[in-house]
Amino acid sequence: MWALGAAGALTAAFAFAPVSLADLPGGCDFAPTGTTASCLGPLSPSTFAGGDGNLLTSPTTYGTTDWETVSGLNKGIDLASGSGDNSFGQGTKEDGPNVSVVSGSIPPNKSDLIRFYEASEFISSNSHNYLYLAWERTNVLGNANMDFEIDAATNASLGSPGPHTIDRTAGDLLVTYDFTNGGGRPIIGLNRWLVSATNPTVPGFSTNVCFSSNTFPCWGDHKILDGTDSIAAVNNLDAVTDPIAPDAGRSLAALTFGETAIDLTAAGVFSTSTCSALGSTFLKSRASSSFTAEVKDFVAPVPVNISNCGSVTIIKHSDPRGLNQDFSYTSTIPNPTGTVTTTSTPYCQLDTSPSSFTLNDNGNTTADSAANTEDCTNVPAGSYTVTEGAEPAGFTLEGLSCTATTGSSGSQDATNHFQANITIVPNGHVTCTYVNKGSGAILVTKTAKNHNLTSGPHPLAGATFTVNGVTKTTDANGQACFDGLAIGTAYTVTETSAPTGYAIDTASKSVTPSASASCSSGTPDGVSFTDSPLTDLMVKATAEVLGVTNTSIKCVVGTGTTDIGNSPQGPSDPAEVDANGLKPGTYTCTIVVDP
Repeated sequence: MWALGAAGALTAAFAFAPVSLADLPGGCDFAPTGTTASCLGPLSPSTFAGGDGNLLTSPTTYGTTDWETVSGLNKGIDLASGSGDNSFGQGTKEDGPNVSVVSGSIPPNKSDLIRFYEASEFISSNSHNYLYLAWERTNVLGNANMDFEIDAATNASLGSPGPHTIDRTAGDLLVTYDFTNGGGRPIIGLNRWLVSATNPTVPGFSTNVCFSSNTFPCWGDHKILDGTDSIAAVNNLDAVTDPIAPDAGRSLAALTFGETAIDLTAAGVFSTSTCSALGSTFLKSRASSSFTAEVKDFVAPVPVNISNCGSVTIIKHSDPRGLNQDFSYTSTIPNPTGTVTTTSTPYCQLDTSPSSFTLNDNGNTTADSAANTEDCTNVPAGSYTVTEGAEPAGFTLEGLSCTATTGSSGSQDATNHFQANITIVPNGHVTCTYVNKGSGAILVTKTAKNHNLTSGPHPLAGATFTVNGVTKTTDANGQACFDGLAIGTAYTVTETSAPTGYAIDTASKSVTPSASASCSSGTPDGVSFTDSPLTDLMVKATAEVLGVTNTSIKCVVGTGTTDIGNSPQGPSDPAEVDANGLKPGTYTCTIVVDP
């Protein structure tokens, strides 16, 4: 059916019918032996059809996801075949990082590559990373010997002619793809890049020895995947259709398309306690199944993002901002080691382990600083908790909010409001911000003069003060404390009544709490008041012979005119001035006796 019509007709057919049957009605275009189609289903719980030998989603017999619909697809498109195509020259081998790129046609007995595809995903139900790879070539060869090199570095300029050094990092991955027509299923293998016999210790590999080279650095032990951790197929039964742009709807002749799906976690490449990250992929062909065979054609690297880790940021804000107070935290985030982080290089900003750390918002106004931020940049995908410890005196938890990139999540625990529940997916980022409201205290100290006839101020009990609607009375030490007050807010401290025998000197003062404190801890902001002791004055004049003399008495403050008492003598009554509640001072009483 695919032999009919021109390429343009095929493209038009797909434009009007985006949901199409796979090239063979049963959805399998691969036969491990003979001509009987036999494909493997997806690597559960993955749904990707990496073993059906085609790129279309329907029918879904061998997986509900295929290259036609896979998320995060990365495409490597080769230069056009012919004299302008590029390839490796001068006998390039896999172990040699120093390569020479040349231009020219690919020999007919070598695979002439035209493109590759890459996608990856993390499945939270089993915390595994899955890698999906596919290659395409123009020439129909019975055998296929391909290598996908997946490096941490980007190697972006590798495609231009001339000498290049492939930027390889300890732990980089090489996926080998070998298929002999009529010889069974494709053989998928893995190698990791080694820089020495001890660095790195490669997860999933028993020894750190070179696979074919005699010297380091080199590609290490070759690990053949056993089928439980991978599936693969080649379209060796018929032509299949590539629905992916550019040139969507292309027909790929038999033996020109191959694919694989790999469970990287089951294969030992990624682990749940070690962070790994790979940033570019390119495809190359070997002249034979031998690992030491010459590497010829290649498709230049494209950026990818294959990782099993994300990041977590915990931020402390005080209210108001900038208060100098330590807050303690504990978390269940592990401290992994591996190709990205090691025990000698903490991956959290403040501490070698995130199991406990301290944050302080001291000095911050609007921005954040290193002291109030805990950045964990390599957190294995999974679910964790971060919990704030006991609140320091004078502080209460005002809020806990989290933001997350797509796929990750963070939220305040419904029961323990001091706990953040965090779920990280690869390359995900969760930021949780704790806001703690600080409260201050005001300590009122009340004194009086000449207590018990001794000089100087002395504590005065029994004075009543009101702050923010709360009324308290000074104790034997002459003190009354008010706490739970907002820092930075001005409060009016008012003496509402003085003890008996004393007068209020100053009724009110304004005080602004400046730091976190309570009446039982910290240093409250202080304010003092002084009350004056009172004296009662009585001046009395009585005639010894009634009606013979008249006497008048007038008392003033100091020598002024403020009258505190004025009493003339009546015909039968004495002259008398009673002035009560006088503060310490000078008073003048003038007595006039009129005979």
